[in-house]
Amino acid sequence: MAETAQIPAWVAVAPRAVVDCHWIAHQVAAEVGRASIHGEVCSILDWVTTDPPDEAAVHSRVVGDDTSTLAWLLGFTPVPPIELPRRNPDGTVVTVDQVTAEFLAGKTGMPEQRRDAENRAREQVARWRRLASLVPH
Repeated sequence: MAETAQIPAWVAVAPRAVVDCHWIAHQVAAEVGRASIHGEVCSILDWVTTDPPDEAAVHSRVVGDDTSTLAWLLGFTPVPPIELPRRNPDGTVVTVDQVTAEFLAGKTGMPEQRRDAENRAREQVARWRRLASLVPH
């Protein structure tokens, strides 16, 4: 985010998620164009972080525009407006082993289940790593 960007106090989601959303939206919008969902997310996040509106102004815009970005920022929904990398508390992207364990929870762990879980986990984690690579450190 720009040096002057601010995350308002009323934002309910973790600051790391807001930063991820900002950078990923800007990077993807630069590739696919501002007339995409990523461009819409850029517009909202730029408005909110450049000259932070008060919470009342945001609530009125959510009612008027029904935007998923603002609903997410306000904590009305846990689902971000675009896919974000899933991170550990230390900011690292979750590992294939972590995701595989989640996929195998409640299953017998038979070899074919394990292979399927590992393959799905590798694909998901690769996607999250690619998204995380769009966020400057």
